[in-house]
Amino acid sequence: MILSVPLVYGLCFGSVAVAAAAGYPLIEQQIMTVLRQWTALASGQLEEMFLNLTPRMLLIISLLSPVICGGLAWLLSEKLVLGGMGAVLGLFAPRILIKQMDKIRRKKFHAQLVDGLLLLSSSLKAGLSMLQAFGVAAEEMPPPLSQEFGLMLKETRMGVNLDEAIKHIRERMPSDDMTLFVTAILVGREAGGDVTHIFGRLVETLRERKKIKEKIKTLTFMAKLQGIIMGLLPFIFCFMVYQMDHNYFRFFVKDEMGKIMLVIIIVMQLIGTLLFMRFSRSPL
Repeated sequence: MILSVPLVYGLCFGSVAVAAAAGYPLIEQQIMTVLRQWTALASGQLEEMFLNLTPRMLLIISLLSPVICGGLAWLLSEKLVLGGMGAVLGLFAPRILIKQMDKIRRKKFHAQLVDGLLLLSSSLKAGLSMLQAFGVAAEEMPPPLSQEFGLMLKETRMGVNLDEAIKHIRERMPSDDMTLFVTAILVGREAGGDVTHIFGRLVETLRERKKIKEKIKTLTFMAKLQGIIMGLLPFIFCFMVYQMDHNYFRFFVKDEMGKIMLVIIIVMQLIGTLLFMRFSRSPL
């Protein structure tokens, strides 16, 4: 009887070890397949941002990121749990970084769009053609707008129609402003109107849209800040009262009805805060 217990534990451990050893190649293959798919996708995203990193380099970065983040978290905290959390965070760190880089680049492009329109309009007024105006913008404007216009010019040199090349910019940088920009150019070229006048009206429209967006963001930020303050006030009040009198909240801890009321209060407070944040979310 005494020997049977260690024997059972040994058999259980051995079976788990054998199963893990048998499944390790399959698990490793699945992980590597997922990593290769992601690195191929991430390499394409970086290429669109004019950053050349091979899938092999991205694969190495993806494998080293959990080790580096986990090691740093463990060295700074000297706690294995935080090291594991750092390793988990390191798994998603490259994806988050690429997503943020793309978001910043798009935001910077749309911020440069009005200046690019003004330069295009000035070039057209000086007697340049549409392609020449885009060439001037590609040389004079900073990245990323110059990069996108330069890529569009390369496409036209390779035989792509100008209208199609302009549409490709909208596909790479989708937004309402780009839709107005591309539509104005296409309509102006097709109808044969004064493109410089259209660009002038478009610049005014984009500036007004930008002002309205900034105003909406300011108002929604103030509403979010009010929601955060209103959500924290009850907890701050409870903390201050508890510091003055520890027995004040004894009813909510000791009594059954008090516990139920405390749960209801916390749930209602969280629901109210979430609704406040939801209603104050910016639509832009």
